[in-house]
Amino acid sequence: MHANTTRQWARRLGLGLAVVAVAATATATVSTAGTPRPDPVVHTANGAVRGTVTSDYRVFNGIPYGQPPVGPRRWQPPEPSQGWQGVRDATQPGSDCVQTAEAWRLAAGSTNEDCLDLNVWTPASAHDGAALPVAVWFHGGGLVNGAGRDFAPVAMAQQGGMLVVTVNYRLGAMGYLTLPQLDQESPAGASGNYGLQDQILALRWVRDNIARFGGDPGKVMIAGQSAGAGSTCYLLTSPQATGLFSTAVVESGGASCGTAYPRADIQKSNAAFVTALGCDNADPAAVLACLRGKPASDILDAQQKYGLWRQVIEPGVLPASPKDAFASGTFNKVPVLIGGVAHENRAGIYEQNDLVNRPVTAAQYTSTIQATYGAKAPEVLARYPVGDVPGATLAAVGTDSQRACPEISLAGSLSAHVPTYVYEFRDETAPLRSYELVPSSFPLGTQHSSELPYLWGSETMNPLNPRQQRLAGDMITYWSQLARSGNLAPRGLPAVPNYSASAPREVAFNTGGPAIVSDMAANHQCGFWNS
Repeated sequence: MHANTTRQWARRLGLGLAVVAVAATATATVSTAGTPRPDPVVHTANGAVRGTVTSDYRVFNGIPYGQPPVGPRRWQPPEPSQGWQGVRDATQPGSDCVQTAEAWRLAAGSTNEDCLDLNVWTPASAHDGAALPVAVWFHGGGLVNGAGRDFAPVAMAQQGGMLVVTVNYRLGAMGYLTLPQLDQESPAGASGNYGLQDQILALRWVRDNIARFGGDPGKVMIAGQSAGAGSTCYLLTSPQATGLFSTAVVESGGASCGTAYPRADIQKSNAAFVTALGCDNADPAAVLACLRGKPASDILDAQQKYGLWRQVIEPGVLPASPKDAFASGTFNKVPVLIGGVAHENRAGIYEQNDLVNRPVTAAQYTSTIQATYGAKAPEVLARYPVGDVPGATLAAVGTDSQRACPEISLAGSLSAHVPTYVYEFRDETAPLRSYELVPSSFPLGTQHSSELPYLWGSETMNPLNPRQQRLAGDMITYWSQLARSGNLAPRGLPAVPNYSASAPREVAFNTGGPAIVSDMAANHQCGFWNS
């Protein structure tokens, strides 16, 4: 989408440009260089696909990896695609999974459940037998929004010399509903985590097919941001994902990365969802028949008001929370890169308050801290004095307590068992959200998702400038080095040492380039939050 069109759209909604998000395009056709050439054909185990090739990259869009989870397959584990006859057109992305329209995506909502597709991006020169490393990317969006087509990872493929697979997976109630009635129906005696199981099935598809596109099934790096980072942590924990990947990247996972919820607790909340849809019944089979008979639009309406859509602990898929699994060493042991951005929560605070002309006041800041932290509030207020911009201070509390410090704690647990590397993105000029209409009085800085254009090709209001492009190239070099070799010691750049809780060293991606530091815990006051 052209920048002027996007600006006009945002202004019509009265949103300003600060809410224009990670993936401002509605079509996965983020602007890319290259002159189209004759379309390539690749023969997968399920059938042939015809994609698009340019002088810079190849892309194969909308490849089904699972059967449509519709009718009786709604709220069932996914089943592999049955394949097709002839050559399938893979020049356009498939449908987004069921979700509402959100301003941050500038995309229409979807009620199409036939969405278990993935997209494969390769360097232009990739071919069967090239054995290039592979990144499998899981989008964020709070487990209720987003799609693989929100990204065009041309630079990661071309400059990193690797393949990138972006994945659709079930969202919201479609992906994470758990109920006692579903437990009774399941041969495993447990329900939920359907979106997570979709991701596992996609990884199996990669194992079985990626060599045909030029990838190495033995060098698969899973990666995700925000909710996608959480998914990466759950895949590290799931025994069903064992052997399907060789390295992992966790971008801005925060505290949610370590958490999985007891199934019974989530089911109590989901009871109101069943009632809202008019499906209460003493007969479990009748409840499920009613729910499966509801149109997706009704499911969306109900999930906006009732239920919790989260990964839950269940014996087969997710036997423990990532936090507990990492601490005990009972997880899929591969090298891990984990980190986030310097000011994760600033954009969220700005959009919820200042953007709608209700900036956080000093009194509101104080009352929020008191309500949240109770007896510990005086200590929090002493360490985080309100300052000139109360909203920015409130964001700092959230960034430190909910995101940065939990990530550092998880890194400490992981490092006892596997090579672990920690990073922080600190480019204060990052153009994820346009500063054009954001007053200088609110310092957005490096807010949540601002690293995505540098790595994964999400669209921005303004293109990266030459200095940002150099930083992006350095970051891609590190990410691809991890995928290729399992370490962060690329030639020509500072080698990142294995993280150690007793002698922490991290890599900071500053405006001027990467640097090895040891200040993340101090910057985010983790000694206080972990005490």
